[in-house]
Amino acid sequence: MSAGDFESRWLSPGANAVWTQFLTVTHRLEQQIDRRLQDHHGISHTQYEILVRLADAEGHRLRMSELADRIVTAKSAVTYQVRKLADMGLVDPHKCERDNRATWVTLTETGRERLEAAAPCILSLVRKVFLDAIDCEQASQLAELLATWSGNLDDIT
Repeated sequence: MSAGDFESRWLSPGANAVWTQFLTVTHRLEQQIDRRLQDHHGISHTQYEILVRLADAEGHRLRMSELADRIVTAKSAVTYQVRKLADMGLVDPHKCERDNRATWVTLTETGRERLEAAAPCILSLVRKVFLDAIDCEQASQLAELLATWSGNLDDIT
């Protein structure tokens, strides 16, 4: 490999600055969401996302593997978080009757109540720092960029 090959693998200073800023903003937003949820509702952002996905699912239940796919994380990480949520009475995990290897997770009434209490806290933060800061044209451009990036990720997986 020549020095030129090595140099072409690095981002230009401008591209690196954009990438670093993107990472910083997404990590800071994630941190703020997680902090608010922990402080006010006793759940993490990942746990909140699990509750949201279950609330949106038919019958308020999903297989553990599908839940992991929907929140884009490893099944082992979802298993750990579901166990914590079950200990709080927010979800009910149970084995599938037809496939003993599969586990279903169902949102409990207490889980739905916790989600409904937590949602305004998070949505107000997302609106304040994210959505209210851009106009309709910027939102449309961002939607196009996100679709492009998502498609690029689909192409490599």
